[in-house]
Amino acid sequence: MTTTPRLFDSHAHLDFPKFQDDLPGVIDRARKAGVERIVTIGASRGLGSNHRALEIAREFDDIRCTTGFHPHEAKDCTDEYFEIIASEFAELPEVVAIGETGLDYHYDKSPRPVQKAVFRRFLELAMDVDKPVVIHTRDAEEDTINVLKEVGIRRGILHCFSGSADLAKAGLELGFHISFSGIATFKNAKDILQIAVDTPSDRIMVETDAPFLAPSPNRGKTNEPAFVRFTAQKIAEARGTTLEDFAALTFENASRLYDWDFDA
Repeated sequence: MTTTPRLFDSHAHLDFPKFQDDLPGVIDRARKAGVERIVTIGASRGLGSNHRALEIAREFDDIRCTTGFHPHEAKDCTDEYFEIIASEFAELPEVVAIGETGLDYHYDKSPRPVQKAVFRRFLELAMDVDKPVVIHTRDAEEDTINVLKEVGIRRGILHCFSGSADLAKAGLELGFHISFSGIATFKNAKDILQIAVDTPSDRIMVETDAPFLAPSPNRGKTNEPAFVRFTAQKIAEARGTTLEDFAALTFENASRLYDWDFDA
């Protein structure tokens, strides 16, 4: 008898407009695929993204959210907006993490000094409210690790991991979890899959980063939480375990990190 895996999509952007016409359908398909929990990210579309993510978390019992500003939009994170996030969002029970925040030197949509300053503020906020931080880093590995060390934070996620083995090692040494997306299923990303194999069992998580980066065999489609199953399956096979066991492992890791009652 086949059992349904207990999956946790640790990072999705359900607030994006392309989901709004069929959000109940998206959630239903996720549940049918074994996805019991989702964290939707309150960043990537400014302050409005935070409001919408919170609305979704309050609408669905199996969804929680985060709060923050993506590094692309760091230039738009005014003192006023930061204070709204700190005072009105960060300590809510539906908000399980701060972020995503970090550094992105690939696109440089915000000036690098501004990215660093905003990154530090959100790291400090995460420490102040005792919640994990969700890190986005692209082409900025050295600065990302240096800022994390300077601030002294020890609890969070290197999300949608696509970096080097050195970045993974440094993140793990700082106490961070590593979350893998559909990238781990791509034929040209065998190095990322190997890092997923090498990540300690108590520090690994999976995500979709929906609507981006749909895993094989769904590349080119709009990604959605149901597809996290394909990423989990690929990594499970590479680690020499079953989908059910790997799903249970990553479910427990994400639940513990997000302080979300495992049996709720």
